[in-house]
Amino acid sequence: MNAALLTVLMAAAGTALLAFVGFRLGLSVDRRFKDKVEVAKAVQAYSGLQTEFDVLISHNQKAAVAYSADKSGYVATILGDKLLVRSLDQAKIMVIAEDRLHISFPDFGFEPVYIKANSDEVRQALANLGRGPPV
Repeated sequence: MNAALLTVLMAAAGTALLAFVGFRLGLSVDRRFKDKVEVAKAVQAYSGLQTEFDVLISHNQKAAVAYSADKSGYVATILGDKLLVRSLDQAKIMVIAEDRLHISFPDFGFEPVYIKANSDEVRQALANLGRGPPV
């Protein structure tokens, strides 16, 4: 009786351990942007435009702003394993510090995006988007 109980308990513990490890491995997706080209291609696919985009990528490589010479811009962000892109037409861009941006939207269908990057690149992006002083 004790041997059978011990066998069942060990099997249950093993199953729980496997389930926990599998669950943790499934949630540990740590996707990031590889480079600026990946961001530009994602924005081109979303917008249908074939224009050249300059890209500002956050230091953690999970958010980026792509902008073109005609002052149109898009934000791209990674949530889990999904890549989301949205136009900056109705975005509210706040400069938190000279190297940090907070981008939010009036409808709550898109999470706010935080970008921390080189301060010179942030100023250049804001100027090219028409949302800051010319550089």
